[in-house]
Amino acid sequence: MSSLLHLFRTANHLKSLPRTGWLFAGVVQPESLADHTCLVAIYALFLAEAVNADPAAQGLAAPLNVERVLALALLHDLAESVLTDLPKRSAAALGADAKHGAEARIIAGLLADLPRGEHYTALWQEYDDTSTPEARLVKDVDKLEMVLQSLRYGERGHTNLDEFRAGHSWHYPISRSLFEEMTLEILR
Repeated sequence: MSSLLHLFRTANHLKSLPRTGWLFAGVVQPESLADHTCLVAIYALFLAEAVNADPAAQGLAAPLNVERVLALALLHDLAESVLTDLPKRSAAALGADAKHGAEARIIAGLLADLPRGEHYTALWQEYDDTSTPEARLVKDVDKLEMVLQSLRYGERGHTNLDEFRAGHSWHYPISRSLFEEMTLEILR
């Protein structure tokens, strides 16, 4: 039971940790990591269902496993409950290998003694490696949520948000279409 309580206490930090990129952009009281994770899960659920309406049109031979998509979405930033949300500049300075290695060690430690902990550690690794169609969808949703959040902050008068909207590549045509629709909203 203590392993489960430890996970709960650690994951609870997501509620009070801000997304640091927004802080560097001058956003006062930005969303928390928990806010972000919740919306990623909601968006991923419905984007997966939209993809599954016509998987072939999205380049898939079979529908996505929606339960797997949700698990990946809920786990994708869990390591940040310990590591915190490293801003892009910090992650770049450390290097991708160091950041991913630290996150992998944190996830393995948090989940090691839990029922099916190895399963969830492997799921997190699947997300980090972008090794499955489900993981690629959640990667797309992670970026889409950030772009949409930048729109909300723009509506509040923040202007230093271009880095959150540029340089994205997409795994699915539907993700690209949603991004293009959001971009049109930015230009209005």
